[in-house]
Parts: sequence; C-alpha cells; structure tokens
Amino acid sequence: MTMTERLAAWGRGAHALALLNAVNDRGWTTFLSEPRDLAAVAAFSGLPPERTGDVLYALVEHGVAEETDGRFRLAPAYAAALSDDAFVDLGAVIAYDALIARQVEDVVRTGTAPLREGDALTVALAVGLRPNPAAAAVVARLFEPLPEMWSAMRSGRLLDVGSGIGGFVMTAATLLPELRATTLELEPEVAAVAAERARALGVDDRIDVRTMDARDFDEASAFDAANWAQPFFPESTRSATLAMIWRSLRPGGLMMIQEMESEPADLTQRPAFTLRRLVARARDMPFARPIADLVAEAAVAGFEPVRQVDSDFGQLALVRRPAS
Repeated sequence: MTMTERLAAWGRGAHALALLNAVNDRGWTTFLSEPRDLAAVAAFSGLPPERTGDVLYALVEHGVAEETDGRFRLAPAYAAALSDDAFVDLGAVIAYDALIARQVEDVVRTGTAPLREGDALTVALAVGLRPNPAAAAVVARLFEPLPEMWSAMRSGRLLDVGSGIGGFVMTAATLLPELRATTLELEPEVAAVAAERARALGVDDRIDVRTMDARDFDEASAFDAANWAQPFFPESTRSATLAMIWRSLRPGGLMMIQEMESEPADLTQRPAFTLRRLVARARDMPFARPIADLVAEAAVAGFEPVRQVDSDFGQLALVRRPAS
C-alpha cells in the first residue's frame, strides 16, 4: 500500500467514525429503529430534505442503514449491536473512539490528554458491561478458570475497586443471589449511573456504591474477594490503592487482576495500539502491562500469587492476602 492509499484509508475511517458518532449522538439510530420515509427523517433531524437524504444514503453505503421502497431503517446487524440485549453499549463505544481521536490531537499539541466534562462517563459506558443475559454469559465464562474467586464471591463480600458503571458487579449480583459488594468509583457522574443500575436491578440492598478515592477507603479485614480495575489507576495512585485492598481483605482473601490489553502479535493491530498507548501514557496510566508485571506489583504490596491463567478475555491472575 502506498502512502497515498494509506492516507485515503485513514481518512475514510475518520469520516465514517464522525458520521456514526454524529447520528448516534443526535438520536438518528433510535429513530431509525422503525422504517421511516425521507420526509419523516427530515422532520426529525431538522435538516433540509436534500441534506437528510445525503446522510441517509451515506449510512446505507456504510452498512448502517438499509432502504426498501423509499423507507429507511437500521440494518439488522447494526440494530442488534445497538439493542439493549447487546452486552456492551455500541453507541458509547463509538463516542469513546471519537474521544480517543480528540485526545491523540491533545497529546500532540500539549503533551497531555485531560478528560473534559462528561468524558469519564463516556469511557465508563464504553468499557462497562450491561447487566443483561449476554453479559451474564460473559461473566460466567470469565470465572470458569478461577472457581475459587467465584466461590468467594458467592458467599462472601466483594470489594470492586474502580467499579465504573458497575457492569461487572451488577451482573455478578444477578448470578449470585447471596453476593454482597462495595464498589469504589472516583467520578460522581459515573458512580451515579452505577447506583441507578443497582436500584433498577433490585440489588441496591446488596451493593453499596461509594463515590470516593479508593485510597481513602477504610474497612479493614472485611472482604473475602476484591476485583481491581487496574488499567484505570494512574501510576501515582497504584501502590496506595494496592495497600488499601490488602488491608480490606480478610487473611486469605483473594484479588483478581486482568491484563485487559496486551502487545498485539498481529502487525495490523499495532498502529491503533500505539495511539491508545500514547493517550494512556499521557494520562499517567499503565498500558498493556504484562500480567507477570502486575503480579509482581501486587507482590510488592504483600500479596502472594495463587495462579495465572490464559482465558478468552486475556491473561488473568489470582493473588491473595497471606492467611497468616
């Protein structure tokens, strides 16, 4: 591929992402869940009919929508990905990709990639599970190689550190009726979504959503298991966060660590990987830290390794606070 061809491909991807982000943000994708004619879409969008038609035909050419007898609706595959039955929020993923594009530009211009108002929620929605049957299947499969962690959660207390919108813990609570959990989330707007989800699912009597810096949490030797969303903790906070988790676990209590991102073996994936790494490092976040390094980091805080496994969701490690 020549550089001209490469630039053209990059441009097409950027243009398509801008289109998808705009129509999703403005509600077109919801409106097009039912067949609509051009006049109806124009009235909804507020755009002139000719501009509305241009947008609709661009969506058709990108496989997002389809036209039958002058009526437009979402293509079935795209509609399924956007539905509440999908285990991730595709609209949020699109918004997150647009956010990364903006942050890449920020890094090049200023060396930093700060989150603006609403960005933390965009990230949380993009990476968090929806607590539905599809997510339940994902969570159950995640724990197949770590049965002792599942057992500790089933009958004990879980500390979910960096819980985001609570997709993992809410889903686990629907699968484990006896699970009791405390979640720690720094961003108020993100924690508010988690609390609302707990109420909607009827598990708010078992899930205590806290809005706070995880380093300030103080409930010693009270939890049987902990989950640490380690990629979202800046380097400057990690040792204190691990010390808090160690104190919070009962002797013998378990902590799960997930690698979540790794150096791609597929060379075609490396360009996108380097851009995500650029943004993460500009925010003082670890990126693609190998699971062995994560276990070693936990060992410095006093944890001892239990097992490391290769799963469908990347490398996982189980560590514990020593029993004595």
